Amino acid sequence: MRSYKHCLLVLVSCLLAGCGALSSLSQSSETVLVAGATGRTGSAIRQELKRQGYQVIGMTRSAETARQRFGEEWSWVEADVKDADAVGDAMHDVDYVISAIGARNRDGPDGPEFVDYGGVRHLAEAASANGVKHFVLISSAAAGIHRKKSRMIQIGNIRYWKTMGENALKRSGVPYTVIGPGGLENTPATQKGLRILTRKDYVTGLIATGDVAELAVAALKNPDAKSKTFAVIWDENVSRQTWPKQLQSIPEDALTEESDLEDPPELSLTNQ
Repeated sequence: MRSYKHCLLVLVSCLLAGCGALSSLSQSSETVLVAGATGRTGSAIRQELKRQGYQVIGMTRSAETARQRFGEEWSWVEADVKDADAVGDAMHDVDYVISAIGARNRDGPDGPEFVDYGGVRHLAEAASANGVKHFVLISSAAAGIHRKKSRMIQIGNIRYWKTMGENALKRSGVPYTVIGPGGLENTPATQKGLRILTRKDYVTGLIATGDVAELAVAALKNPDAKSKTFAVIWDENVSRQTWPKQLQSIPEDALTEESDLEDPPELSLTNQ
């Protein structure tokens, strides 16, 4: 009884002191660095991480601009993914990484070669050097060795460099998941059924940025997502609750799935 009263007094004292124990619990939660955190998908990922209790650090080229757009509640670190040193500095004391970066321009220094490939490579190398537990990359359902389904030359150029970025991550040694969304709609998470499939089987489809965010955050600690690359789209013929079982059926990646890539399309410009 005496021990019970003592514990009760300690609890009451803790509550009167401002719930310090709860505060320290919040502060000790794991940290996720979100690259591309100001974009549509990156913003949805930030919100989902926060909802699940993670500490979130958004990577941006301008923290001031990010605060003006999204308010003072978010933590930001300034780094351009094209700058390997800046990315390395931003990666300190980070448990997980989710990348939702994408080239803003069709070619040149801010084109796919230096963002979708070079930027992901810098993130992967920094994650490896800093012992990141898991890296989730948001890519494209139509990237990878099956990307030639597209007849559009420019889209082919983007998918080529996204594939190169994926390969850089896979070769880095960092535990990873590559998620390839279909066509993105900038909407919150839905209750629609999700179809998870190999990219070999992907043809077309849509999905919400909010749904992608939920999958990306779930993949951080889901052992069934480790070392896997998959596409995801809406499918009204399946239940929302079936996606974890679908994920189990996706095979782990093999080196043969990377394959040797031919020279990039002519539209790509080199800026070394």
